[in-house]
Formats: sequence, structure tokens, C-alpha cells
Amino acid sequence: MACPCCRSTNVEDFYTVENAPSQSIVTIKTYEEAIAIPRKDIALAFCNECGFIFNRSFDASIDFFTKGYEDQQGFSATFNAFLKGVTQDFIDKYDVRGKDIIEIGCGKGDFLQLICKLGNNRGIGIDPAYMQGRLEVSENVRFIKELFSEDHGNLPCDVITCRHTLEHIQDTNGFVQKLHKSVDNNPEIIVFIEVPNIVRILKVNAFWDVFYEHCSYFSPGSLARLFRLNKFEVLDTYLGYNDQYLFIEAKYSPHNFDAVHPLEESVEQLSMYVNKFVESINKELGYWSKLLLNLKSKNKKVVIWGGGSKSVGFLTHFNHLQVVKYVVDINIHMQGNFIPGIGIQYVPPEFLKTFKPDIIIVMNEIYRNEIRDLLTYMDLLPELICL
Repeated sequence: MACPCCRSTNVEDFYTVENAPSQSIVTIKTYEEAIAIPRKDIALAFCNECGFIFNRSFDASIDFFTKGYEDQQGFSATFNAFLKGVTQDFIDKYDVRGKDIIEIGCGKGDFLQLICKLGNNRGIGIDPAYMQGRLEVSENVRFIKELFSEDHGNLPCDVITCRHTLEHIQDTNGFVQKLHKSVDNNPEIIVFIEVPNIVRILKVNAFWDVFYEHCSYFSPGSLARLFRLNKFEVLDTYLGYNDQYLFIEAKYSPHNFDAVHPLEESVEQLSMYVNKFVESINKELGYWSKLLLNLKSKNKKVVIWGGGSKSVGFLTHFNHLQVVKYVVDINIHMQGNFIPGIGIQYVPPEFLKTFKPDIIIVMNEIYRNEIRDLLTYMDLLPELICL
């Protein structure tokens, strides 16, 4: 298969996850439905020409987004503080005030509502998974329940945002070409993209961040190269959220811009990260397997805190050990549902008052203090193991 970014055939597989659930955060009401979710192999491939990493075996025909897709992160104070900071910085940098904003893959509309409120902007969210009624109605914001297309290029627009959507898109070059066609009549439009950062995943062996719904994995270099290939000038690129998230800001230009941002790594550097990941990932998986079996032998009560894709990515490797009994999540719309392909039930934090776990495996270390504060409030003092 050719690289979805640069179309080169100089690609090679380097990491396979067998029998992974094909969906991660669709809401499922019964155990039977959950374990019936199809499983498929993940085959990560590396492009030796542009450095892009992608799931070569991804099946784009699966309906990921219209059957109860639950991606809202706004129940966390930690996340909300981060999102407000990023949004305010972007508004201040480009004076995004009184402007028309389009958000591709807007989810439930949290970010679009925020950027419109902070900058007195007008917003249009485009997402087939949008669910009405999650947020307060605003006269400045409306939503279109569709996939993004070139037809949306006719909408009033000064800024196009796309947060945590591009990693779900298989034809990455085709998507950026659509962006190109949407903005070529107005080169002043700013494009603002946010995706997970594959460099961090490779460096810390974050196997839990590899799951089927993410078919595309970007580094600063590969993302910038994709935009330059499609005649975008990269204005800035940076990391956030403990280097978990990668941002790029760009605008269309008929001229070629070859300048490399200081954050960008070369293809050769990324290849080194890939090779180190290949050398060490089995040791990492072995460590976790040994740890979980040790906890099981001691009859420790173990839960995971943090539902969604990370818990699916983690449990894909270890659910057969039957150590983790429940997964805690503060999102009220996930609680009571069953994890796709795994079958473990999501429970609210209050459940732990009676379950009284010995160990909590935290799927994202950035929430450690927030979780510890809530546990203390409930008079619980389990050991936290943070990824």
C-alpha cells in the first residue's frame, strides 16, 4: 500500500497488534453487544520518504461515528483548563475576534462553543457524530451533521479548525487537498489542526495509544511535510498536554515554502525512534503482563481510570488475564456502557466507595492530581499506577 500522505511505495511494516477491537468509544448497552464488536489486526507501517506512520490494514468502510460515538472530554477540570489556555493563545496570536469559524469534526461542540465565546466569533461545526442537546444553545453557533466536503468551502470562513479528527482519516492527502480547495479563494484563512503526537508514543512505548480507530499517526515533521506538499505555509507547530498533542497552524499560499520549523524532526530521526520502539516494545508489554499477573496472584482489586480509546488500547493486550474488573470514567454518557470488544463495564467514580480497589491504573498521568483529589474526597487511598 502506498503512503496516504506522499503516495510513496517505500513503506515498511514495523508493529502489529493482532485481534484489536475495531471500535473504541461507541456506546454499547450490553455485554453481548460489546464482545460481538468485530476484531481486526493493526499493521503500523512507516514511510521512508516522508516519515508518516499509518495502519496499513485499516478498513475505512466501518461506520465509526454515527452509532453513539462518545468523545467528549469536557467533564475534566484539568482538560478544560488546557483547552481554554490553548484556545485563548490561538485567539490572541491571530486576533481571532469577530470572525467566522468552521470546525471539522466538531464532536459535541465544546471547542467551537469556547472559541466563539472567548473571541465573540461565529461558528459552524461539521460532524456526522454531532449530538444535539449536549451544550447550551448559542445563536452564534450552528452544526451540520455531515462529513466534511468541498461543498463546505462555500461557507463563510476566516478560520478552519480540526481537532483530533485527522488521525481518524485514512486518505490524509485527500483530506488536506479538500482543505486546499476550500481556502484557495481566500489565502488569509488560518487552518488550525490538533492530533496525537506519534513521537511521544514511540519514545515512551505508549502501546495504549495505538488502537484501531486511529489509522494515521503524525509527528511534527510528517504533518508539516504533508501541509507543505499541498501548498500550505506552516506558520507554527508545537506540542501540548505533556507532549501528547501536536498542533499545526498554516495558511494556503501559491508559493513553495521549504523552511523547516525547529520542532520538525527529519525522516531519519523518526526512523530511529521507530527502530527503538521495535527493539523495546515487547519488553514493555512483558513488564505489564508480569505486573498484572503479580497483582492477580495477590488477589488485588484492580480497576482502570479513564475510559475510551486508551483503555481499549491497553486492555487489547491484557484483558485475557482477567485482572481488571471495571473501568472508571467521569463522563456520565459512558457510565453503564460496556467497552467495545472487551466487555468490561464503565462505572462512575462513586462506585469505588463500595468496591474499594487496591490498585487504580490511570490511563493518563496528567489527571493524577485530579483523580487523587476525588479519591481523597471519597476517603479512598488506593495505589495509583499512572501511564
